[in-house]
Formats: sequence, C-alpha cells, structure tokens
Amino acid sequence: MVSVIFSDVDGTLINDDLEVTPRTRKVLSVAVDEGILFVPVSARMPEAIKPIIADFLPKTPIISYNGAFIQDENGHKINSSPMPVAVGVAICRYLENKHPKVAWNVYSGEEWLSQNRENKWIKREEEVVAIASQEADITKISELSEIHKLLLMGDPEEILTVEAILKEAYPELSIAKSYPYYLEIMASGIQKGSAILRLLDYYGIDVTETLAFGDNYNDLDMLETVGQGYVMANGPEAVRQKIGKVTSDNNSDGIAEVLEELLFSQK
Repeated sequence: MVSVIFSDVDGTLINDDLEVTPRTRKVLSVAVDEGILFVPVSARMPEAIKPIIADFLPKTPIISYNGAFIQDENGHKINSSPMPVAVGVAICRYLENKHPKVAWNVYSGEEWLSQNRENKWIKREEEVVAIASQEADITKISELSEIHKLLLMGDPEEILTVEAILKEAYPELSIAKSYPYYLEIMASGIQKGSAILRLLDYYGIDVTETLAFGDNYNDLDMLETVGQGYVMANGPEAVRQKIGKVTSDNNSDGIAEVLEELLFSQK
C-alpha cells in the first residue's frame, strides 16, 4: 500500500531538458487520481517547483529548500525552519564589503530577492528556473520575517574562499556548494527525511506507506526514511550502492518504470 510518492526534482523528476516526460506525467496523474499524494522535494524555492508540474498536477504539497519550508496542497505553511534574519543580513553585508564579485540571493518562503538582476550569475539562474527574482538591497532583506536560504554565486575560486571564511564564522549554519560556483546557506539540521516525517504527521500517514525517488547525496536521508527508496541510474555509484534499489535514469522515465509496476500490482 502506497499513500505518498516523494520525488526530488533536478536529475530525478525532470530530464536534462528540465521537463517531466509524457510517460512520467501520465503515470503520476494516474497515481494522484487514485488518491495517492505526490510531493516534490527540492532545494528549489516553491515558485521554481510549481511551474514544472502546474499543467498536470496543479495542487500538491511541496517540500522546498531541502526541507526548510513545507506547504500543503493549498499552499498553507506546515512547517518552517529559517535561519536568523540578522545572520543573513550580516552575510550579505560582508559580501558587499569584502567580496563584491560574489552575488547574493535571499529566499524567504515564496520570495526570491536578488542583489542585482543584471549580474550574469543571477540572469543565468533566472533562465534555468524560468522565473524572475525581485531586486533588493540590505534594507529590504533586514525587513524579512524569515530567511530560508542564501544562495551565493561567483567564480569557483572565490566561492571556495568565501565558503571557508563563512564556515569558520558561522559553524551553526549549514554551508555547502551545490555547484562549484554556487554556495547554499541554510539553518543547520535541514534534511529532506525530517521534512517528510513532519509532512506525514500533518496528514496522519504512516511512513511505511511511502516511497521516494532521488539521484544524489542530499537525497540519501529521504530515501532511507521512506518505506521504499529508489535511486535514479544517473545518480552516483555510492548512492546507488547505499540504497540498493535502482531505476532507469531521469531521461528514461525511471519514476514511471517503478510506478507502472506498482500501480498494476495494487489493482
């Protein structure tokens, strides 16, 4: 019995063209029609997840920022685990003073505030996620009620330098590169697996009635938390070996492959 399907987005739900393939779209629609919840789980902000599924799954719960922000199918907040606003402001101010070539981005719930929309890194990210950021300054950032993520962008060498400095200055934060030129900063202890348990508690669903799909190291705790976890074939060998259950890659309908067999066996 499966009541909830969780899925990472990049490298899992979407293919290399950043789209959900027709076969996967169809099987997910069938699953939802049969009463199964589908929940995307991503480091992305909510507004960068919604367009991916809006035309075939317009109302789903969403776990964003790797678990720092959880919403139900109507967009209502289930749980929020922000970092201190004052700390986010201090980091942005430090970058402007000491590393002006590193661009900052601040994410708060459904808002994306960026330092300069003309910056090449920010323009690139806007193109990738197909949404526009809102240009802001330090004063605007200081007025936020919460900050879920900082995303710093710059040349890999300078990102390495900034990473080392910030890790020493803010050991209480989670600071890690998502790409050589991207540095993500969030509150400590944010994990997809913990967010899944909070969402399941909200809906009153047992974890044994769940399955999940992922492709990378930050999906490991999610895949180990659910009843059944599957790794995409495009995932690292270490992740595939750790989880054991492997499906086809994100370009070859790995999610649909599992769900077609699952839905058939449940009937």
